[in-house]
Amino acid sequence: MPPSEQDLYTAQARSLHGTGRVDVSGRAGLPVGAPGELGGSGHGYDPEQLYAAALATCLHQAVVIAAGETGVDPAGSEVTARVRLSTGGGQHYAFTATADVALPSADDAQRERVIAQALRICPISDQLDPPPA
Repeated sequence: MPPSEQDLYTAQARSLHGTGRVDVSGRAGLPVGAPGELGGSGHGYDPEQLYAAALATCLHQAVVIAAGETGVDPAGSEVTARVRLSTGGGQHYAFTATADVALPSADDAQRERVIAQALRICPISDQLDPPPA
């Protein structure tokens, strides 16, 4: 790690077979399971839902930071992330992630600047296909 970088925060998640939960950073476990569409019970969160939640919250926090840096009011802002799981057959799986950003107090040019800056800030935004406009 270059000397100019410093760890700001570390999170950990642990999934154990047969528990039906994932423990996150020492907090009570989140219930997990496979979605009904894939033969699971549909109870608990599946990995795609957890990833969509992580992406939405990370990008939204970045939007709020970027809005503040550019003088845009983040009130009423909203980020909706969607993750789509697909298969190429057999046990080959892939996903695509998309996001929509609502920033009601910004005009189109301001919104584009805020989103561009937020995409630079959010460390997992490179998973978006395509990035929000």
